[in-house]
Amino acid sequence: MPIIFFFLILFLFVYLELSLLVWLAGLIGVFGLILLLITASVVGLFIIRLRGWYLITNIRKQLAQGLIPTQSLFKSGIWLVAGVLFFIPGLLTDILAVAILLPPIGLLLETFIKSKVTFFRSQNWQETDRSFHYHRNENGEVFEAEYEKQTDEDKRLK
Repeated sequence: MPIIFFFLILFLFVYLELSLLVWLAGLIGVFGLILLLITASVVGLFIIRLRGWYLITNIRKQLAQGLIPTQSLFKSGIWLVAGVLFFIPGLLTDILAVAILLPPIGLLLETFIKSKVTFFRSQNWQETDRSFHYHRNENGEVFEAEYEKQTDEDKRLK
């Protein structure tokens, strides 16, 4: 039964998307529609790329402070979904992307995902009082080792 429901939702989404595209093409013309879809795709790629750089710098900063960057990952994941929705050609996906980027809806989506992740985490992992820090060897012992790189001259499976 759930698979039929999924395909019904998918069919309705595609039907609504195509209906909106035909309606918009009749309103602004085919070339205007193509220009609008290309612009939305470029905006989506720009959002994905910009958020990727922001995510990398923010994660590095939080890890340097000894924090786990969950908040940054949630927000960047939401922005990534919006960027992908912008990249998919269609008016309905663009409307969904704009809705996701609105702060109240993004916050609702973030709290919903956090509640699901917290529920999953509470069932599978235990809490600990240890924080996420780099710990050095306390007694100062150095572990020395030697290694030898072995290469297969025949380069065949044995």
